[in-house]
Amino acid sequence: MSKVKITSITLIILLLIGGALTIFYDVSDKAKKFSEEEIAAASEVAQEELSEAFVAAESYTFEERAEAIQSIGYSEPEIDKTTMTFEKHNEGEVYILLKLQPHESYDNLSRVLVQIFDKENGSLITELSNVLTWKK
Repeated sequence: MSKVKITSITLIILLLIGGALTIFYDVSDKAKKFSEEEIAAASEVAQEELSEAFVAAESYTFEERAEAIQSIGYSEPEIDKTTMTFEKHNEGEVYILLKLQPHESYDNLSRVLVQIFDKENGSLITELSNVLTWKK
């Protein structure tokens, strides 16, 4: 009976330590600090992506918004309720997520969020948000 207890306690302690280490390394990776140059470069990428989305929105209607974003190099969207999430990998050290949500009050508008992540550890570097006006 005591061998079973000792084995059980040892197993539980090892599981707790393993879980704590997993959480620690996950949090430490996400909490990476970026230099001002890295943030400025990521902000420039985010602004370029937002500009491309604005240009695409001028040529597509609200119903064609998925095709519009895919036309500027993004993957098929993942759809969660009303949010469309698009992903784009480039040759650099970052990857980009673009999220679209319908505007609450206007039919031909979408809220857009562009997020820039570090490829190495998945940390968010910067994000920009705005509103896209779709062709009527």
